[in-house]
Amino acid sequence: MSPYNHPTRYTNRNRQATPTPTQTHKAWFKSPIMLSVIFLGISVLGATLFVEFTTQHIIHFRADDNSDSAENYTAQRQQHCQASIQQYKPGDMAITIPFADHPVTTQKISIFNSLSLLGKCQDTKRDIKSKQRGTSLILLLKRIEMTVQKERARKNFNPVVATIAIQDDEPGPNQPNPNDIEQIKTLVHSITEDKGAIAFMVEDETLKNQLETDLATEGKVQICDLKDISNCVTWALETARKPASQ
Repeated sequence: MSPYNHPTRYTNRNRQATPTPTQTHKAWFKSPIMLSVIFLGISVLGATLFVEFTTQHIIHFRADDNSDSAENYTAQRQQHCQASIQQYKPGDMAITIPFADHPVTTQKISIFNSLSLLGKCQDTKRDIKSKQRGTSLILLLKRIEMTVQKERARKNFNPVVATIAIQDDEPGPNQPNPNDIEQIKTLVHSITEDKGAIAFMVEDETLKNQLETDLATEGKVQICDLKDISNCVTWALETARKPASQ
């Protein structure tokens, strides 16, 4: 045999390692568990948005007695504020009208995130001070009616709801007669006739009984005790959101 023709010798170094099959990992978007979690999250978000954007928007008037006789009703004013904010939905309009011998519009805002407003309820001072003696419910109702008319002129036809916390309707100089029942009934009817609702939260028992008697024929009016603010506010805002047929 020729010295130049040696048989080829194969060693381990000559062999190339055969790659082992790698395990194929299933893509995360093909995992049934992950798909279920994603689907659930989208469903919850979709349901929440559906409820928010299909809920009837409202125009809410929050009116608190700021007369001298109601100076110590700070807890009631806070509760009224908190109960209102808890009922707000994005797209609502909130108008604050404290009143005494005269009403004053102190705030008008469109609601985006109601929770951001809770801090406003911590302010315990009265928004206005009486210029003279008296607390006029009629002047307050006139202010609400006038504001509603302005909103209608701006093409805002959302239902109106007013929640009014009052200690008593006390006569004062140059103010309407608080016993003018027909004027009160006319104003209340004007505010509530177009998908509206009013809740009166009253401390004085005589005024409470008078309103219950005189407004008995008004369908969307509730007369409550001042101690029952939360339930009364809830009733008013939920009533205003209901379809007109209900």
